[in-house]
Amino acid sequence: MVLAVLAVLTAPAVAQEYDVFHLVPVNSSCTGAGCTVTVWVMINVSQDNVNAAQASIIFDPNVVNVTNVEEGTNPDWYFWDWQVYDYGADKKYVFIGAADLLNVYGPGELELGKMTLQCKTPGVSALHFGNESEVGSDRLTQVSGTEGVICGPTGNECTMEDGTFTCLAPQETFSKDLVKGWNLISLPLTADNMTVANIIDKSLSGKYDALYRYDAVNKSWVMMDSSDVMENGVGYFIHMTSAGTWTYQGSAYLSMSVPLEQGLNMIGWLNCSKPIDNALSSIEGDYWYVARWNATAQKFEVYNPVAPPEFNDFTTMERGEGYFISMKSAETLTESC
Repeated sequence: MVLAVLAVLTAPAVAQEYDVFHLVPVNSSCTGAGCTVTVWVMINVSQDNVNAAQASIIFDPNVVNVTNVEEGTNPDWYFWDWQVYDYGADKKYVFIGAADLLNVYGPGELELGKMTLQCKTPGVSALHFGNESEVGSDRLTQVSGTEGVICGPTGNECTMEDGTFTCLAPQETFSKDLVKGWNLISLPLTADNMTVANIIDKSLSGKYDALYRYDAVNKSWVMMDSSDVMENGVGYFIHMTSAGTWTYQGSAYLSMSVPLEQGLNMIGWLNCSKPIDNALSSIEGDYWYVARWNATAQKFEVYNPVAPPEFNDFTTMERGEGYFISMKSAETLTESC
């Protein structure tokens, strides 16, 4: 989609338009370590005298590498270069700079460079345009023209539209036997199509008559239908009219950051098993208990973090299972496999 130039309207004689840095595509992904995609760094400029531009894009090197950046042809900059720099303990940024001593460009879309992004480990990395406080004045994101800085620290503030890169784990199949009656489940895989029709109906059509999630904010149940979108990190109660095997395909869900409300929350879990005290270390001391549903017995089982071990019904969090967590206060559960 071509981005319209944003305008700031004051008096007609001094109306000034902002310049937009953005990525094409905004959000990108690929599957499997070593896979690559290309993403354009673009600037939508309103002026006709642009002769220099530069951008620093901060990324998470644990998730993605920037292995190459190619110069575009629109325009054909006289000077152009790129380099990757360290930014703190767990971030890097790619700097792309361009200038032209002989020509001016604009208005419209200008190509600053085409990045090659390589999947390193499963996860999501922000692709964030850095400002002066983050990367310093010599490598900030800005546009210049023949009359000086157009947008940057001494001109208008640049409009920067960040994106994301998702490194997906290889596709796999998850299967779980569900009994007649209520089952509390969650999604250990991320599918391309997360609708109920794809995740549930393909393998269980005609074998269930209700699917619910719990709204922890409003303390109410929400019934799901075939067009609704399911989420990783969320628990779902499904009522089976007959026993069946739930099966779907996707990439492993390996990292979670799930907001929890005070009181009861019904959550999902990752594509791995973990001891419960380790799994919930990010909210240690902030929850009263965890409950899971024993589908065979059709009853709840409870884990209390301060109870003697022999009083607890379970001690691990398992893939495909849903859980209730009773929170003392609002918190965020973060964990990874």
